[in-house]
Amino acid sequence: MSAPAALAVPPSEPLLAPPPMSPQRLARITGAMYLVLVGLGMMGPLTLESLLAPGDAAATADNLAASWTTFGLSLVAWVVIVVVDVAISVTLYLLLAPTGRGWSLLAAAFRLVYSTALAALLAQLFTAHRLLAPASEAGSRSEQQALAALETFSAGFLVALVFFGVHLVLLGALLRRSGYVPGVLGWLLVAAGVGYIVDSLASLLVDGYGGYVAAILLTPAVLGEVGLTLWLLIKGVATRR
Repeated sequence: MSAPAALAVPPSEPLLAPPPMSPQRLARITGAMYLVLVGLGMMGPLTLESLLAPGDAAATADNLAASWTTFGLSLVAWVVIVVVDVAISVTLYLLLAPTGRGWSLLAAAFRLVYSTALAALLAQLFTAHRLLAPASEAGSRSEQQALAALETFSAGFLVALVFFGVHLVLLGALLRRSGYVPGVLGWLLVAAGVGYIVDSLASLLVDGYGGYVAAILLTPAVLGEVGLTLWLLIKGVATRR
């Protein structure tokens, strides 16, 4: 039996779909999420760097015991960072797809690979947290295992940052092509991506690397990402006529 005419949907009238989000709204949402990353990104990595004593399990355990609450909060910050990063991958793709769908998808894919790797590496941090919990039995074996977990996370995070660097190179190129933001921000993001790639690989492969060279390589990352955050929040994007 055929459906009543009153209930039938005319083939020429498609079902209503929500209107697409405007570039300005996407820009504001992305800027707000970037602001969250700027805040939490300082807490998570800097906390871990301050507590980790490479090669010294006892000193690392003492540092964690003295800053137990801070270490726990940094774990929560890392989880939120992963969630926000995934969301930014989506909003950046939606914002930049009109500029080049294929390249925008590739940029989003590299950021998602970074986020996935970071999410998997967080298991190492939670393992160290469990091994060195005040209620657990303290011992040299637990300290060594915790130190190994923390160092595995640090090395894996550097590898993940290589993928993030590639994402920034593509993002900077897409932003320059789109005309959404000043061209200097696009170039800063390209330089930031190159800096992340070189800095991460050098940290993994070169003994004694760091100091002024690392600071110089990572300066464009600070300027580019913070600059993009503020521009998206305050100015939004300049849409072409």
